[in-house]
This record gives sequence, structure tokens and C-alpha cells, in this order.
Amino acid sequence: MRYRLYRRPNSPNWWVGVGAKHRLSTGTADRGEAEEFAAIFAERIWRTEKLGDPFAISFAQAAAKWLIATARSKKRDREMLAWLLPRIGNHPVSAVADREALEELRADALADGWAHSTCDRMMGTVSAVLRHAGLFVKVPMFRPAVPEPRWLTPEQFEALCKELPLHLELAARFAVLTMLRMRSMLQLTWERVDIPNRRIWIPGSQMKTRQAVGLPLSQQAIAVLGRCRRLAPESPYVFTYKGRPFDDANTRAFKLAVQRAGVGPLNWHSLRHTGCSWAVQAGVPLLEVMRLGGWRSYSMVVNRYAHLAPDHLADAAQRLANSGKIQARRRATQK
Repeated sequence: MRYRLYRRPNSPNWWVGVGAKHRLSTGTADRGEAEEFAAIFAERIWRTEKLGDPFAISFAQAAAKWLIATARSKKRDREMLAWLLPRIGNHPVSAVADREALEELRADALADGWAHSTCDRMMGTVSAVLRHAGLFVKVPMFRPAVPEPRWLTPEQFEALCKELPLHLELAARFAVLTMLRMRSMLQLTWERVDIPNRRIWIPGSQMKTRQAVGLPLSQQAIAVLGRCRRLAPESPYVFTYKGRPFDDANTRAFKLAVQRAGVGPLNWHSLRHTGCSWAVQAGVPLLEVMRLGGWRSYSMVVNRYAHLAPDHLADAAQRLANSGKIQARRRATQK
């Protein structure tokens, strides 16, 4: 497909035009580099329009299709794309998938002062867009070590509750007892609470896994709900402050309570880890913890919490030891 190079007023770089619809800056004032860029650009347009090559579409086009593929907001991904698109938006996805191109992209992020974890988050966005476009490539990752989840002892938790205002104390106790994530818990309404049968339902739209769940409630959790009802008897929402629902518990009041109780560093999500850690240490099977906590996979629970209950491996360890003794006796007999 033919193209033409031209200059624009007040622009030092060459521009390329292909047909009547496609105009793009080459990003360079060097004629040779501009010619190379223009040839690739014209070929991409030709492959897209004439051959229907899916890998010739631009990264920006692929990202736009990916963003509307699901109902999730992808807020963090949109922030990453705001940084990515000025750099690679006009490049075909096949070029972005190149290993050297991905390494250059990561080098740019590091040059902007990004942490390794943020670089990995950006690379995850790139990988998701490429996968949706049909390109399955291994993107470079730093993968920094994930710290062990923070959790409180019962004594530390009670010390924290004494420092919390009443509405946050009730929410904190319910979070530990149910292992619910903050957003899922704070959106709970009374119509989804069954006190006589001691259970609640959380719709998929309020769960990270997008799957609806039903949870049984302990007697302690029922008691917390009773206090919540007395706190705001007219509200359709379970958790309220001055009669109105609130959507964030990780507030300044919570952080100040953490400081006064001397249990930091701690954020609200640590209460979920606290509930899970207590359950595992009390002997609740990991599979049941996975179901109660709403994790997608068993391996996630094992990796995070199995070390807190090594007793469930005791029988396996003994069988291993006995197996070694049996093999040793067999070798001795054969001699």
C-alpha cells in the first residue's frame, strides 16, 4: 500500500499518510527512520484492511476491545493504559509482543521511577490486552516476593476493638468472623440476611470472584448483627455511621485506632487474613476455608495459610518416615 511522507508546520518530525483516513507522526526527524516507520505502518494498514490480519491492529485498538469485553471497571488497568498508549498505542500488537519491545517498555517504566511491583502491574495489563487479541506471549516480570499476610492475635484484636468507634468495631468483628472483603461486607443489606437460619447471601456483583456466595453465620456474628440493627433500625444497610451507609472502613479513624492500640502496621484487609488465620489454626480444613473466604482456587489458600496448621501434615510426615524405615529393612534383607 502506498504512503507519503510530509512535514507539518511547527513539528520537527515527519508524518506519514496512507490513503485518505490514516495520518500518523513517525516520531522522528530522520528521513531514513521515517521511511522505515512509514513502510511498517502502511503494511499494517494493508494487512488489516485487505487480509483481515488480527495481529496487524494497533495496540490502542486491541486495548479498546479488551476494555469493553467485560463489565468490570478495570480502573487500575485504565491508569496503566493512560501511560502505555502514548508510547505504544499506534504500534501493531505483533510488534508490542516482541521480547525486546517489552523489555524497552519496562526500562521506560523504571526510568520514570516505578517500583518493580508497579512495573509488573503494567506488564500484566499489556499481557491481558495481547491475550485478548490472540497473542499469548511470556512478558518479563520482576515478581517481587509477596510478604506473609498480616494477622492479629486475639489479644491484639481485642485491643484494637477497644480503640475503634462503635460502627467500625462492629464492622471489624464481622469481618473477622466472616472473612468477607471490605466492599462485599459494607454493601450488605438486611434483605440478604436470614437471622433465623443464621446465613447471609452476597451477590456476584459484590464479590471479587464475580460469583454469588451464601455464608453461614456463627452465634457471635448474629450478635454483631443485632447490635448493628439497634444502631440504625431504619436503614436498609447493615453497616452504618450516623444512620447512613459507608463504603470505606480503612479510614483515618481506623488508622488512628491502630496506632493507639499499638498493633500496626495494619490495614482493613488484614482483618480478613486474621479471620482466615484463626480458622486454620483452629483446625478448619483448608478446603472449607477456601469456600468460606471466597477464594478462586485451593492453591491460593494453601500458599498463604497452610504453614499455620502443620498438624494436617503430621500423618503424611510419619508415613514418609515409616516408608524410609521399610526400604532400609528391605535393603538389609537383600544383603
